[in-house]
Amino acid sequence: MFGGKENYDWGGERTMKKRVLLVIPSASIRIYAKSKLKAALSEIPYISTAALGAALLQDSNAVKILDLSVYKEKHLEVLKKTLREFSPEFVGVTFTTPLYAEALTLAEEVKKHSEEITLIAGGVHASALPEETLKESKFDIIVIGEGDRTIVELVNVPKEKLNKKELSAVDGICYQNPTGRLLRNKSRELVTDLDELPYPAWHLYDLKQYHASYLTSRKNPVGAIETSRGCVFGCTYCNKDIFGRRFRFKSPVRVADEMEYMLKCGFREIHVWDDNFVTNITRAKEICRLLIQRKFKAPWCLACGIRVDCVDEEFLQMAKKAGCYSVYFGVETGNEEIHKRINKGIHIPQIIKAFEMAKKIGLETVGFFMFGLPGETEKTMWETINLAKKLGPDYAKVTILVPFPSTPIYAEMESKGQIKTKDWSKYNFHTASRVYEHENLSWEMLERYYDLFYREFYFRPSYIAQRLRKGITSGRIFLDAYYFMKTWIA
Repeated sequence: MFGGKENYDWGGERTMKKRVLLVIPSASIRIYAKSKLKAALSEIPYISTAALGAALLQDSNAVKILDLSVYKEKHLEVLKKTLREFSPEFVGVTFTTPLYAEALTLAEEVKKHSEEITLIAGGVHASALPEETLKESKFDIIVIGEGDRTIVELVNVPKEKLNKKELSAVDGICYQNPTGRLLRNKSRELVTDLDELPYPAWHLYDLKQYHASYLTSRKNPVGAIETSRGCVFGCTYCNKDIFGRRFRFKSPVRVADEMEYMLKCGFREIHVWDDNFVTNITRAKEICRLLIQRKFKAPWCLACGIRVDCVDEEFLQMAKKAGCYSVYFGVETGNEEIHKRINKGIHIPQIIKAFEMAKKIGLETVGFFMFGLPGETEKTMWETINLAKKLGPDYAKVTILVPFPSTPIYAEMESKGQIKTKDWSKYNFHTASRVYEHENLSWEMLERYYDLFYREFYFRPSYIAQRLRKGITSGRIFLDAYYFMKTWIA
């Protein structure tokens, strides 16, 4: 529909309707700083906020993104200064579960500045627990699910109706009316044709402020692209509250156009952040074919964990030829019974085959693993460690299960009395605290095996030799040494 154009760049003066500030919490990256992943932490501009900004700009609003994670100053002082200088009528804060406490603090600061500002919350946590978020915070409105159209409708509500909370015409929101009653409007219909969405407003970021780790990138700055939404699979540890189970996608031409546009914006590498890029393998291959045809010049990777049962050798070959250098696979566990319990729908032979194909073609591989799933024992954790070593990916990442609210696994644990705290700041991958009691394992045992996984995988003589060979070949041996020390010594 948009033919690869910035459909919010008008090339001249235009009257702005509303002033909207979109805020990203400061701890978005910092929450992982004490984990084994600290060497791989990367600062990448948030695509969700850029997408909201684009929708608002297309509707003739003045928009500013404030990413507090890139500031070294005191974050509340930065927020206060921005509120004074930009004078927004609306402030939106998008946050995940472990950032909930900071989001509440930011909301309080906004209301201290001016009660007249309409304060909007969005993101996976607010969508999962909208009523709770409203009760415990200064937020006026919760956007549930996709926000592209909802936020535009909200800023167009007449001021008098907004003040009286007469918002029944806006789908996909939760709010409190003047009598104190919590109201939840009907669900927002999902965007079916993603080609209708404008390109994310990357110009709202200062790309010089972002730097991705060498372990997870080749060139900086790195940008993220969303080529599809929704996941048709039913893993019990996942939250489908934002994008749903229906698979919706951008056309191959739109994807190729958008990737080329990102290079014009200043990005030098692209990471695909889909739930599963290869849900429709025919579309995935056509995207690769177009990138090959256009001689796409930047490196890119599949960074969010594609499914091993959805790839074939032809796709992996085409992806590499199109510039893809790395594929991340979601493995989770080395035990077949646990795969069944979490409804993952994959089998060990499929996992082995996917890694073998990717390595044969010359793609870098990354494996995602998880400890603490239902049915986990010391024996099954050893099976996972041994499978990781057998697969031999370039990098392996393990997490301790975090049962996020509104996931089937959270509901299961809560019904059994296993959930021990709702301090959401503790619900954090890689640095999780004792938020639940596992059916078979103590928390100390889970933490011990988390550390053991990394030692067993990364301290193997064969792995060290492999990294030395690759480091010498690529000329990055000193960088490898630096990141090794950052992970294990610093």
